[in-house]
Amino acid sequence: MQSSMDFTRLNRLLANSSYQELGLRAKEYLQYQNSVGEEQELAEITMYNSMVSFLQDLGMEQQQAEEYCNERDHLTELAQYISSILG
Repeated sequence: MQSSMDFTRLNRLLANSSYQELGLRAKEYLQYQNSVGEEQELAEITMYNSMVSFLQDLGMEQQQAEEYCNERDHLTELAQYISSILG
Protein backbone atom coordinates (compact mmCIF):
# COMPACT_ATOMS: atom_id res chain seq x y z
CA MET A 1 0.00 0.00 0.00
CA GLN A 2 1.28 3.44 -0.90
CA SER A 3 1.73 5.65 2.15
CA SER A 4 1.97 9.03 0.45
CA MET A 5 0.56 10.58 -2.70
CA ASP A 6 2.43 12.05 -5.65
CA PHE A 7 0.99 15.55 -5.32
CA THR A 8 2.72 16.69 -8.52
CA ARG A 9 0.62 14.33 -10.61
CA LEU A 10 -2.42 15.20 -8.55
CA ASN A 11 -1.88 18.89 -9.23
CA ARG A 12 -1.79 18.34 -13.01
CA LEU A 13 -4.98 16.30 -13.02
CA LEU A 14 -6.81 18.85 -10.89
CA ALA A 15 -6.04 21.53 -13.47
CA ASN A 16 -8.52 19.74 -15.73
CA SER A 17 -11.99 21.28 -15.43
CA SER A 18 -13.61 17.83 -15.37
CA TYR A 19 -12.38 17.54 -11.79
CA GLN A 20 -14.41 20.49 -10.53
CA GLU A 21 -16.99 18.00 -9.24
CA LEU A 22 -14.27 16.36 -7.21
CA GLY A 23 -13.53 19.74 -5.64
CA LEU A 24 -17.15 20.07 -4.59
CA ARG A 25 -17.12 16.59 -3.05
CA ALA A 26 -13.92 17.46 -1.16
CA LYS A 27 -15.46 20.63 0.29
CA GLU A 28 -18.61 18.78 1.25
CA TYR A 29 -16.58 16.04 2.95
CA LEU A 30 -14.57 18.58 4.94
CA GLN A 31 -17.70 20.47 5.93
CA TYR A 32 -19.42 17.40 7.35
CA GLN A 33 -16.49 15.27 8.54
CA ASN A 34 -16.94 16.19 12.22
CA SER A 35 -20.72 16.00 12.13
CA VAL A 36 -22.85 13.08 13.15
CA GLY A 37 -25.72 11.82 11.10
CA GLU A 38 -26.90 11.23 7.59
CA GLU A 39 -25.14 14.23 6.03
CA GLN A 40 -21.76 13.13 7.38
CA GLU A 41 -22.26 9.55 6.27
CA LEU A 42 -23.38 10.58 2.78
CA ALA A 43 -20.47 13.02 2.40
CA GLU A 44 -17.97 10.34 3.46
CA ILE A 45 -19.40 7.70 1.12
CA THR A 46 -19.49 10.14 -1.79
CA MET A 47 -15.94 11.30 -1.14
CA TYR A 48 -14.71 7.72 -0.81
CA ASN A 49 -16.26 6.72 -4.14
CA SER A 50 -15.00 9.87 -5.87
CA MET A 51 -11.49 9.39 -4.53
CA VAL A 52 -11.30 5.72 -5.49
CA SER A 53 -12.23 6.66 -9.07
CA PHE A 54 -9.82 9.58 -9.03
CA LEU A 55 -6.91 7.48 -7.75
CA GLN A 56 -7.62 4.97 -10.48
CA ASP A 57 -7.30 7.87 -12.94
CA LEU A 58 -3.87 8.45 -11.40
CA GLY A 59 -2.95 4.86 -12.24
CA MET A 60 -3.69 2.97 -9.02
CA GLU A 61 -5.36 -0.41 -9.17
CA GLN A 62 -8.90 -0.41 -7.74
CA GLN A 63 -8.01 -2.57 -4.72
CA GLN A 64 -5.02 -0.36 -3.87
CA ALA A 65 -7.16 2.79 -4.21
CA GLU A 66 -9.84 1.29 -1.96
CA GLU A 67 -7.28 0.30 0.67
CA TYR A 68 -5.78 3.79 0.57
CA CYS A 69 -9.18 5.47 0.95
CA ASN A 70 -10.23 3.14 3.76
CA GLU A 71 -7.92 5.16 6.02
CA ARG A 72 -9.86 8.24 7.02
CA ASP A 73 -6.66 10.29 7.43
CA HIS A 74 -5.81 9.67 3.77
CA LEU A 75 -9.29 10.72 2.68
CA THR A 76 -9.05 13.89 4.76
CA GLU A 77 -5.56 14.70 3.45
CA LEU A 78 -6.70 14.33 -0.15
CA ALA A 79 -9.85 16.37 0.48
CA GLN A 80 -7.82 19.20 2.04
CA TYR A 81 -5.30 19.20 -0.78
CA ILE A 82 -7.92 19.12 -3.53
CA SER A 83 -9.98 21.80 -1.82
CA SER A 84 -6.94 24.07 -1.49
CA ILE A 85 -6.17 23.75 -5.20
CA LEU A 86 -9.68 24.11 -6.54
CA GLY A 87 -10.72 26.78 -4.08
